Amino acid sequence: MYPIEHYFPAIQECVENFCINIDHYDLTDTHHYLYTDAIAQHKKLFASLLVSSSPQEIQKNVNAMIAHTIEHDIPYLFVYGELITVTRQLLGTLIKEKKFDDLAMVDHHFSIYEKQIESLYLAHYLDQLHQKVTHRLARISELFDKKLLIHYESHLKWMLKLIDFIQHVKEENYPELRHTHCDFGKWLHATTFTYLISNDHFKVIENLHVNLHDLAANLINYLRANDTKSATLIHFMQRIDYTSLEIGNEIAILNEIEVSSKDPLTDLLSRRLLNKVLTNQLEISQTTGQELSLIMCDLDYFKKINDTYGHLAGDAVLENFADLLRTTFRQSDYLFRFGGEEFLIILPSTSESSAYTLGNLLCKASRVQEVIYENNIIHYTLSVGVYTITHDSSVPLTEERINGYLASADMKMYAAKNNGRNRVE
Repeated sequence: MYPIEHYFPAIQECVENFCINIDHYDLTDTHHYLYTDAIAQHKKLFASLLVSSSPQEIQKNVNAMIAHTIEHDIPYLFVYGELITVTRQLLGTLIKEKKFDDLAMVDHHFSIYEKQIESLYLAHYLDQLHQKVTHRLARISELFDKKLLIHYESHLKWMLKLIDFIQHVKEENYPELRHTHCDFGKWLHATTFTYLISNDHFKVIENLHVNLHDLAANLINYLRANDTKSATLIHFMQRIDYTSLEIGNEIAILNEIEVSSKDPLTDLLSRRLLNKVLTNQLEISQTTGQELSLIMCDLDYFKKINDTYGHLAGDAVLENFADLLRTTFRQSDYLFRFGGEEFLIILPSTSESSAYTLGNLLCKASRVQEVIYENNIIHYTLSVGVYTITHDSSVPLTEERINGYLASADMKMYAAKNNGRNRVE
């Protein structure tokens, strides 16, 4: 039986001949350290590790190699694949040469490398992942207006708790595993806005989120077992991180849709979404047989406010009224800035009498509003029109009919203006 040092030349040859080579083009104008450079350096570090003999030398070289792989985001499966390639090649050579007495010794030698590599990779990877998630969280926290990203922020906090649990294995400190009970999941399941939940990106997020929690639950159950392998934990966490990033990408897209769907001044829905939302609510009304009501309202003498106090004062009045709408109506109602100082509210499952009650409540509340702008106290009133659409499945939902419903609500609002303003018709 030969000592392991006898096979170092063969191991070196295996690394040279059978490990992955990635060549890069000669980019004369770049001063960047390329991924291909990182792979080439990894191969040198890997070769140095496999021909190490003393425990101190092995520890030193495995530390150097893992630090390099983590710094340059070289996947664990890449590292593991190269180790397996060299091991199988050398064992195959021993079998071919009938050196059966050395098989167990060589296999044991490589198994030591495997255990050290996977345990150290896991520790470094979790540290790096914690830093990355913390950085993502910091970037969101710096945003002036987070919009939907505030929900991804809660997800990232969940991720940090999961990483902390794996690093310290505190039984009582693992994150919420039920996908409907974490803060992010509560938002997903509480959202009622059709323009969001009917969007394909929202549906992708729902699916990703369920899969994320399934992975986390399986990971924590695995950790509770007596015999855990670092390689399995790495696989779980890399998949969880990938899924988390995919959720982030989809949320970012959905956030852009949200931004483009909102009026920038009042943060109410903009008119570009109106036909989609109204069509959807009319279809639901026809299916359920429930009434659907529209409230159209216009600020009285708004031009006079602009002329007297300036357009910025007018903007302050519009913002105040938008806040009043949010406090008056339900989460399930749809609030639109229809244009200028005109606003539309879509009220699902709301009868004519209930809509009139809400219209009067809004009109009454507007009378006592005080908008303070540059030491001026500005008051305003509303003209409100209420129109209720009754269920009629025999009538097709054409664009002409939908525009007719809006025109009817608009006519009721103008009737309020013609009858003296500051009233509901």
